[in-house]
Amino acid sequence: MTAFLRVMGAVAGKDLRTELRSREMLPSLAQFVILALLIANFGFDVGQAGPGVIAPGVLWLALVFAGLVAFGRTFAAERDQSSLESLLLTPASRAAIFLGKALAAAILLLACEVVLVPGLALFFGTPIASPTLVGALALATVGMAALGCLFAALAAQTRARELLLPVLALPLWIPFVVVGGRAVQIAMGAQGAGGPALGLLLDFDILFVVVASLAARFVLDD
Repeated sequence: MTAFLRVMGAVAGKDLRTELRSREMLPSLAQFVILALLIANFGFDVGQAGPGVIAPGVLWLALVFAGLVAFGRTFAAERDQSSLESLLLTPASRAAIFLGKALAAAILLLACEVVLVPGLALFFGTPIASPTLVGALALATVGMAALGCLFAALAAQTRARELLLPVLALPLWIPFVVVGGRAVQIAMGAQGAGGPALGLLLDFDILFVVVASLAARFVLDD
């Protein structure tokens, strides 16, 4: 287990250091989030509908499309430099390599959410420090990262990788959007308790992380 965690941390650290040095993805994601909020702010009548009705939909739309960009670039460096084969020739576990890359992608998406949530508060007057909101976003990010990175590894071997990733990932992200959207609505003033929604998101995380880790062995070997 110690070796597994060490490999996972090394792979995640390598991807994060590469992003911090190149600054290719984070500025683009931050710009995308800001533009999405601006368009939603001027495109919807917030005063009539109320921020608690519009803001959850805007949040999840921005998060889903930002996730497609973030996870689609997970294996981009290895594909461009043909370095994935060298990484797989090491005695490291395929699951550890996969989870390390998924962890790095999840951290990048969480950094995007750090911009997204205050932006929602600025434009729509929604809460920032709600535990239900933070928990829903964190739990949904984990499960979406596991599935997104698995399908990114699968799509990286095809020519139409930019089209294949949304086709594969979006249907399986629906449970996170539906349950997470309900949790965000509760955090923004809707009636109900957020605990059951957060518990269901945790169940989804455990299921999809385990399944994606098992499937990653076959996807990476191919």
